[in-house]
Amino acid sequence: MPESSPRDLPFRLDIRRVHLAVGWVAFGLPLSLLALGLALPQICLYASISHFYFSPLGGDLFVGMLSFVGLLLLCLYSFDMAGCDGALGWRWYDVALIRLAGIAALLVAFVPTGGSGCTFDGLAVPRAFVAGAQGAEDFPVPGGTVTGAPSFDFWDRLAGPEAPRLLDAVHYLSAGAMFLILAYVVLGVFTRINSEDALREGNRKDLRNRCYRVLGLVILGAVGVLALKSALLPEAVLRVWNGLRLTFVFEALALAAFGLAWMIKGRFLPVFEDRLHPRAA
Repeated sequence: MPESSPRDLPFRLDIRRVHLAVGWVAFGLPLSLLALGLALPQICLYASISHFYFSPLGGDLFVGMLSFVGLLLLCLYSFDMAGCDGALGWRWYDVALIRLAGIAALLVAFVPTGGSGCTFDGLAVPRAFVAGAQGAEDFPVPGGTVTGAPSFDFWDRLAGPEAPRLLDAVHYLSAGAMFLILAYVVLGVFTRINSEDALREGNRKDLRNRCYRVLGLVILGAVGVLALKSALLPEAVLRVWNGLRLTFVFEALALAAFGLAWMIKGRFLPVFEDRLHPRAA
C-alpha cells in the first residue's frame, strides 16, 4: 500500500467541478443582480455591476459571489496540475495568471467603485458610507439616531479628499486585469490539447474551441468598449450611456462569456464531451 502524503485528501477533487463552480457563479452574478433590480423597487437598477455594492442584498451577492470566484481561482488551481490530464497543455505561468485573476477579483469585490450609480426616486434604499458620524442607534439601549454626511466615495470617506487618486483606480485596474487574463485563458489555454480524449476519434475539441474563441472575443470586445467609453465619450453621451445602463450590459456580457467558457470547460452539457464520462455535476 503506498504511503500517504500529508497533502493527500480523503476525497477526489475533480477539476471539472471547479470549472463548473467558477462558471455557474460568474454566469449567475449579473443575472441575479438584474433580477433584484427589476423585482424590488427598493433596489435601484444600477449603472454598473460594481455599483450594486451599494444596494441591500445586491451588495451581499456582488461581494459574496465575486469572492467565491476569486478564492477558487486563487486557491484551487495548483501548479501541480499543469501537464496532468485535463491540463496537458497548461504551463506554470498559466496557473500564475489564473491566480493573479483571482487576486484581481477579490480587489474588485473589496475595493468599491465610487459614485451613486443611480438617480434615486425616494423609493430606493441604498447603502452608503457616513463621514463625521455621531450618535448611536439601538446601542447601548434601544432608540437614538446617527447623524453624519453620507457618501458613495469609499476612499474620500476613509482617507479624506487628499488621498492619492490612484486608490480610486484600484477597482477599475483590477477589473480590467481580471477580464484580460480570463480572455487570455479562454483563447490561449483552453484551446490547447489538454486531455488524451481530445486526441481520440470522435472528439469534440473543434466544437469547444469554436465556442472558446467566440466567448474570448466577447470578453475582449466588452473590455475594449468599456475602456473607450471611459476615455473618449463626452459628458452628454455619457448621460445617455448611463441612462441605458450600458456599462452594466457590457460587464454582464463579459462575465457571462467568462462563466460560459468555464462551464464548457467543465462539460456542463453532454454535447461538449469527447466520449461518455460521468457528468461533473
